[in-house]
Amino acid sequence: MDQSSNDWVVNNTHSSPLGQHRTMHGQVVEWLGRRIVSGELPDGTQLPNEADLAAQLKVSRGGVREAVKALAAKGLVEPRPRLGTRVLPREQWNLMDREVIDWHGHVADPAFLQDLLELRLMVEPAAAQLAAERAGPEHIAILESSYAGMAKYAPRLPKAEAAFVEADLTFHLTLLRACGNRLIEHLGRLLETSLYHGLEASSHAPGGVEATLPLHRAVLVAVRGRKPKQAAKAMQRLLETTSEAVKRIERH
Repeated sequence: MDQSSNDWVVNNTHSSPLGQHRTMHGQVVEWLGRRIVSGELPDGTQLPNEADLAAQLKVSRGGVREAVKALAAKGLVEPRPRLGTRVLPREQWNLMDREVIDWHGHVADPAFLQDLLELRLMVEPAAAQLAAERAGPEHIAILESSYAGMAKYAPRLPKAEAAFVEADLTFHLTLLRACGNRLIEHLGRLLETSLYHGLEASSHAPGGVEATLPLHRAVLVAVRGRKPKQAAKAMQRLLETTSEAVKRIERH
């Protein structure tokens, strides 16, 4: 194993750095994947050989081998016979892979969160418009209860952050379901973890919640009132306000 490999491998002779959840294969995939996505293992990094990495992580060589195959399928690494495995540039990653999206959310990559907001700006206003036309009574009821939860927990931030963000997430995912488009609904499920972390980040912005809470209500009122154009406009204003709030965090 060369010196560049030693720079990042956990030097722990007593216990594995991996978590205790999921399968061994899943643990190795997540451990490596998060470090690649965070930039801890940058483009071009040569991973240790299979035997050394297995010893460091206290797992079998077969577990490492399968994890590397899984990461290669996501476009994060390239195994090369007799040359080893190296980390690939970000532009080769499968950014629509559920785990890759989740890892970006966990590391709170500002650039990825901004990309997520841009994607939401393309999708959610149109979804709100469709929801105003197609939402069923059950969707309206969930939107009402999730908005009520946000209004309830907003004055209690940051202590009630988890409950507030969960209500906010439910609001947006329900809106995507209510639009009646299966591909858009699937996109919501795909982005759920990163959406959660994005909402979590925006809840930290000074004045962000105060500015966006009335806009959530405007979306709800428009959807409930079957006013598609007003729903789309309210959602666009909501996301633009959220984007500005996140940018304020980044500037600080």
